[in-house]
This record gives sequence, C-alpha cells and structure tokens, in this order.
Amino acid sequence: MELASGDVITLGTTSKVFVHISSQTEKKLPMEDVCYHQWPLPGVDQFGIFGICDGHGGAEAARSASKLLPEMTETSINHHYEGCTATVLLVWTDGDDNFFAQCANLGDSACVVNIDGKLIKMTEDHRISSYTERLRIQETGEPLKEGETRLCGLNLARMLGDKFLKQQDSRFSSEPYISRVVHINQASKAFALMASDGFWDVISAKKAVQLVLAVLQTRERYSTDGENLAEKIANILLSEARTVRTKDNTSIIFLDFDSSRVSCKGVS
Repeated sequence: MELASGDVITLGTTSKVFVHISSQTEKKLPMEDVCYHQWPLPGVDQFGIFGICDGHGGAEAARSASKLLPEMTETSINHHYEGCTATVLLVWTDGDDNFFAQCANLGDSACVVNIDGKLIKMTEDHRISSYTERLRIQETGEPLKEGETRLCGLNLARMLGDKFLKQQDSRFSSEPYISRVVHINQASKAFALMASDGFWDVISAKKAVQLVLAVLQTRERYSTDGENLAEKIANILLSEARTVRTKDNTSIIFLDFDSSRVSCKGVS
C-alpha cells in the first residue's frame, strides 16, 4: 500500500507492523476575520463605526458585511453557503468631547467597554451553548436536545449569510442583540475592546482589561502618539492570545477614548 511517494507498507511478510506518521509542516488556518473602522462617517462628523466579522465557510460573507455596514440589511448578504458573525460599535460625540457608544452583534465576536475601571459587556453570546440562546430557541417550539451544542453542524444560532441553513431550519436567526447606550464623560478614562472568538476563547474579559490597564499605566514608556500606543496595546493582546495557543483566527480592535485613537490587528 503506497501512502506517499517513497512510503510503502507491505502486509503479510511480518507479524508486526509499526507505523509512525507525522507532519513536518504546521497547517495555517485561512484568515476569515475582517475588521474595519471609519471615523468620522461621511457627512456625519460626530459619528464613527467600528466592526469585526468572523467568517465561516469562507471569508466572502465577512468581506461583504464589512463593505455594506452600516447600511446593510440581511437581505443584502447574498451568501447561501457562507456566513459570519457581526459586531458593530457605533460611537458619537455631543460636541463637548463627551462620547456615547452603542453596540449590536450577531454571533460570538464580543465587545467590552471599560470606563474608570468599570467593565461593561456590550454584546451577547449567540453560541448554541449559551443559556440565553438556548432559551430563545426553546421559545420557537423546537428546543435543543440535552447536551446538543451544534445546529446543522454550526455552534452559532445567529449570523449573517448562511441562507441555505436558514431555509432548512427556522431556529437560525439574523436578529441582532443591541446594547444600551453608554455615556463616557470627557473626564473619564475609557477604552473599548472588540475581538473575534479566537481571542475570547483563551482570554477572559477581565484578563484582557488587566493587560490593557497595565500598558496604559506605564504609557510614558511608549510613544506619546496615541495611535502608536493603541497599536502597541493591540499587538500585546494578540501576542498574549498566541502565547496561550489560540486555535482560531484572531482579530482585535482597540479604541482609546482618551486619545480618540484606534488600532485594528488580526492574525490567522
């Protein structure tokens, strides 16, 4: 039996066969995350938008969503066999250097805001294993079985795209969770952190905030330019996720309200 060029196993000539198969190259995941930001929005200088889409089945649905948002509707995503999460943070000012933020999401790419040390969760987890999502599915009249963690092979019940699955199973949804509006006073020390599940699977929100605060407390060690500091923080968070061996695409958006600077980073 030929396994590969030069590798042959012959059966029947010995009573013992020992086989060792190993891979000499590490398989790299295709990058299906897309992150984007626009500040200010064209024609509305007091508003900005920040978002992460984590694709599955390919990256095209995520790319489409990132181009169509914020005006996108589910009917605009013409992807039948690909889908993506979507987490969008809308930020605006009142003209007096005070900020307001509101988030909407589908899936498990999450966003947190930290204001003067207070952690605020801006998103809801839509994985099948989530209590709130199982409760929503139960209310459709077709509850999940005990221990069931996937629906048609997916661990998410809410997403953009995947129209084929939505046609097959009405328990899938494209209705987003929308957070309350958060007010950020000009005197506050605040930041927002958005990331795909490749980050949150290995690092808790509390740990992530601690890492950010550790850098902000020693910001004099870094460049005084806010954009460079934001990039430094995003790189530190990505490095930490890789150190603890995340197994998924990882994308991060860090927004520092103190300097109004943002950095987007991603690795596959």
